[in-house]
Amino acid sequence: MHNQTTTKTSETVLFQDPMTGDWQENWFLDGKKATLEHREGGLYFAAGTVTKAQDRQEYHAHHAVLWTKMEFEGDIRVSFECKPVDASDYGNVLIYIQAQGIGVPPYVHDIYAWRELREVPAMEKYFNDMSLLSVSLRQPIRCKRYPWNDIEKNIKFEPLIEPMYDWHGMVRDKWFRFVIDKHLRSLTFRSYDLQTGELLTECTWDTSKNPEQQMPRLIEKGRIGLRHMSTKQCIYRNFVVTRL
Repeated sequence: MHNQTTTKTSETVLFQDPMTGDWQENWFLDGKKATLEHREGGLYFAAGTVTKAQDRQEYHAHHAVLWTKMEFEGDIRVSFECKPVDASDYGNVLIYIQAQGIGVPPYVHDIYAWRELREVPAMEKYFNDMSLLSVSLRQPIRCKRYPWNDIEKNIKFEPLIEPMYDWHGMVRDKWFRFVIDKHLRSLTFRSYDLQTGELLTECTWDTSKNPEQQMPRLIEKGRIGLRHMSTKQCIYRNFVVTRL
């Protein structure tokens, strides 16, 4: 397994996976329509194929989320290489940062404990029942805070954390390196051209601006997830989480 190691430098590696071995050693999957196989020295991850226009009910089952088994606490850096390979203009890819359940049974903090409830990974199971930060790799790129609702108190929260940023988007068949620095009160996303190392995009959000009623006030601990909406396909390599 590619587990916990510590370097002799100032940087502590919490998790490292080249994505070339058995993905089930370090990850678990929400959704049964996904395809996971090795390609180009990494892990090809594809959601299902049915869109909302084709079947409004069935398409919920064609999303997928790949979760780290490991949880991460505090300030972290998440970095990985990514190559979009689908030709679809439908849906998008999201990165979930430090996800936990909202703590109301059955949605306990440990999301692995209620993974059976997400065999059909409809979006509402995430934005209603989880606490996390989300980076949506669409155009424009945006950051959101879950949950969007407190059902018990009948309160709705504004999920979008301003601003939204224009960026290059998920260019098909191009290798990128994505880096996310998650601090207690901020989140920064950077994209690089993997071949040249050029910094292409840098976006920063103030994640502390949440309503007083929203609990927890700040996102501090949880798993990392890669969410593919229906039709999305990417190859992932060299997934690393370090302590900031």
